[in-house]
Amino acid sequence: QRILDAAFKKFAQEGFAKTSVSSVAKKAGISKGLIYHYFESKEAILAAIFDQLVDVGDEILHLPDYFTPAGKMRQILESTFEFIKEQTGTGRLTIGLALQPEATHSLKSKIEQVNKNQMALYVKIFEELGYDDPQLEAYRLGALLDGILLAYATMGDEYPLEEMKSKIMEEYVPA
Repeated sequence: QRILDAAFKKFAQEGFAKTSVSSVAKKAGISKGLIYHYFESKEAILAAIFDQLVDVGDEILHLPDYFTPAGKMRQILESTFEFIKEQTGTGRLTIGLALQPEATHSLKSKIEQVNKNQMALYVKIFEELGYDDPQLEAYRLGALLDGILLAYATMGDEYPLEEMKSKIMEEYVPA
């Protein structure tokens, strides 16, 4: 885990292409050889980091079957805003990594699958809630949440996170 944490920070701050396995080892306080004991390459480290981020996302999107559509939406939004507030550093690093084509290229198929699964869930919920264009609404909500994450990661406590949460809850969670 120490290797993954160090690599995540290095990749996000210095760029995936510019980060060497040696610099990850130094940041983690271990030998380069120990990294290769656990990971065959820098790309394998990136894939493991991505898998951890997917696990966090899966936790947010894991919804009991008995939830109503409104309950599902409430849970997604509550969990997302909690992540934004409590995991700001992770969010900031994720944004930095996502903006590096050289890093995301090797993850393309995994990213596409995650996006496909997330969109399918959102579209289904918006269909159940009776939206006219559930797919467009799913894209809209995703863009809103991404923008809020970016703004909060940039502005910190100056950003009106709770007010934005209230506004979005008001709009997307039927009373």
